[in-house]
Amino acid sequence: MFVSFNIIIILLASLLVLMGAIAFLRVLFEVIYATGNQQDTFLLGLMKRENIPNWQTLQQKAEISSTTLWQLRDGQAASMKLGELAQVAKALSIPFSDFLEKLDVLPPHPELEARRQECLELQKQLQVLAKEKDALRQEGMRLHEELQQQRTELTHEFRTTTFEKLQTLLSNYPSIYQMVSVKPELPAKNVLSMFTPLENLMKEWGYEQIGKPWEQVPYNPQIHQPDASDMTEGEMVYIRFVGYRHKEDILCPAKVSRTLPMGVGSRG
Repeated sequence: MFVSFNIIIILLASLLVLMGAIAFLRVLFEVIYATGNQQDTFLLGLMKRENIPNWQTLQQKAEISSTTLWQLRDGQAASMKLGELAQVAKALSIPFSDFLEKLDVLPPHPELEARRQECLELQKQLQVLAKEKDALRQEGMRLHEELQQQRTELTHEFRTTTFEKLQTLLSNYPSIYQMVSVKPELPAKNVLSMFTPLENLMKEWGYEQIGKPWEQVPYNPQIHQPDASDMTEGEMVYIRFVGYRHKEDILCPAKVSRTLPMGVGSRG
């Protein structure tokens, strides 16, 4: 009975030693598998860039076997199939030619390298041209807006200058028109049709007439020019000569008086 108990103790001790050895070898293998192979530094850098957390994930993403992955890590890429290398390059988002070059699968070729450098230079030139094109487009838009602004300013200046030249005629024309309407025997009646284009011009420019000839209105110093200095705001006056405005701008105030022109009498 005593012998059997010793044997059991020995067997248990041996089993514990064996399990410890297996656990140690497993940890050692995992450490060796995780880092330390010839291409691990290069591959781990690419994996970090692509957020690939471990070798198993890379293996699954590239759809290769564990043996193939071990060959790759151990610097045996030359013995792998090009299709497998292409899958790994795709999983790591690196150009296939660059991947092969980094793994020393293909010897460097001076002519190919020169062509690659030319391609890189052309890519840089294309980027510069794209930036220049965008800058030219922005400049074109700025110039277009500037021309539109200048056009608006020139149009406004032209209208203002033209109005200043026609101001006397425009101010007197409505009064003459009213006079001829009341006294059609005046020979000036035949001339009134000549003023129609001026009315059309004012409408086209958006210029509005202030008041009507001989119209009685409350005196407003903002839009009326009195013929006497003692006029008070709100006092009833007659418009002798109309004024003009453009939107909020008063181009010229209407001339007003307390009386109508001599011979006209009351407003008809």
